[in-house]
This record gives sequence, C-alpha cells and structure tokens, in this order.
Amino acid sequence: MVTTELSSRSSFERYLHSRGWWLVILAIPVLFVLWSVVTIFTMGITRFVPLNVSGYLTTYLAGGIILVSYAVALLSLVAVYSDRQYVRKHSEWKPTILYFLMVIPLLNVPIACLYLFFRHRHIGIP
Repeated sequence: MVTTELSSRSSFERYLHSRGWWLVILAIPVLFVLWSVVTIFTMGITRFVPLNVSGYLTTYLAGGIILVSYAVALLSLVAVYSDRQYVRKHSEWKPTILYFLMVIPLLNVPIACLYLFFRHRHIGIP
C-alpha cells in the first residue's frame, strides 16, 4: 500500500513538473479527430438540411477547427523544444530533432502520435 502511494505521488509530482507542453502535442491528433467527426457529420446531414446549414457547419465550425490546428502546429515548435528538455532530464530517451517536423500539416498527426507513444513509454505521463 505504501509503495503504491509513493509511486502515485511521484508520478503526480512528475506530472506537475512537466509543465504540460505535451498537451499541445496531444491537441494535434485530437483536433484532427474532431475535424474528421464534424466533416463526416456534415456530409451525413447534407441531404436532410438546407444547403446553408451544412455550408455554415463546413465553413465556420470545420474551418475554425482547421485554423486552431494550424495555430497549434506552429506552437508545437515551442512545445517540442520545451518537452524535449524535460524528457531528456527525466528519462533515457533522447527525442531527435526530427520531431520538429510536427509543424508540417500533413505530417503532424502521425508524428505527434509517435512522439506521444514514445513519451508514454519512457516517461509514463500522457
């Protein structure tokens, strides 16, 4: 019981000190899934609602998600830099500079997923 309490406390303390930069990286695949859901939903309802309703959903909701995705992709440069420093201090994994390619729109989702997978494998937080 004591070892479980100590391990959970140390995990929580590592979480507090990680500064949450990995959350920016996590936002990339989450926003992609959200955009996919909105797009599929819009395509599914186009036969049943007027064109202006589906057009508003596509233009404003999906367009807003894409705009936020681009902003997160640009912010990922800072997030990867800061999180790489934290990961190097607290584990044996040394993330390469290739993770900065996360800023490229078509590559950012798979690269972010790989980064989070390896980060979880070595740090265990996300």
